[in-house]
Amino acid sequence: MQHPSLASSRLRGLAAMLAVAATAFVSACATGPVPDQPSANASLNETRSGGPSRWELVRWQQADGTLRDIPHGDNGQPIIFDFNDGIDSQQGTVSGTSGCNRFTGGYGKTTTGIRFDRIAGTRMACPGPRMALEAALLKAMQSPFTTVGTQPSAGSTGRQIVWKTVDGDLLQFVEREGLGQRGAKLDAAAGKEKIVYVDSQRVECSGVGRMQCYRWRESPDAPWQLWYGPIEGLDFEPGVSYKLRVREYQVQNPPADASSIRWELVNVESRARAK
Repeated sequence: MQHPSLASSRLRGLAAMLAVAATAFVSACATGPVPDQPSANASLNETRSGGPSRWELVRWQQADGTLRDIPHGDNGQPIIFDFNDGIDSQQGTVSGTSGCNRFTGGYGKTTTGIRFDRIAGTRMACPGPRMALEAALLKAMQSPFTTVGTQPSAGSTGRQIVWKTVDGDLLQFVEREGLGQRGAKLDAAAGKEKIVYVDSQRVECSGVGRMQCYRWRESPDAPWQLWYGPIEGLDFEPGVSYKLRVREYQVQNPPADASSIRWELVNVESRARAK
């Protein structure tokens, strides 16, 4: 579990960054367009030299100050952006989950923030509120986002960024473990390959707070176990079970909110849709 002092430090950092974003938002309402502060070109690369990164939308403040209810933890599939070449790259491809469906497209830096291009997604139906949230997000992504706040990584607090949409909404993203796990580079020879069977649905579990975990086992007739971390490189589709070949690493000195074991996808041996 996370040490109380680390949790307090994280909350203080988050509050400070939101205060910066809120100040920019209030100024925009009072005086019109606000210059980008800090600069949208400021790098967040204190712990990353490049490579893919995964970001989760954790807060959505609308232009009138109200908050949108967004899925995370035990509240459903989170909204995730996977940047193939990192958030600091001048351009690349982005994919992830948009509230209901998966999406893919391109992204590139602008002088004030980031833009998204050629966004396309699957067309699965979801409950009304999730569809409405997804529609609002995809509409917002049709125009560039302006960077109004950044927080580089500091120990285990992780990197964070606040973007403002063309309609004045503030979207706060936090970097998560997953593609590249904060840029850590591992020697493939140091890992051990193994076969794992992954269930078709993730389940509620308790790690550093409430979260969603994979259910996995070592053979088709073995008992299920919980996997608390990501499976790097797996484009998990709910309702589909998997037989995977993964490479398992022991992580030295992991962050307080991360596992000491890391799985990296080598190959999808087979997949089957649950009946």
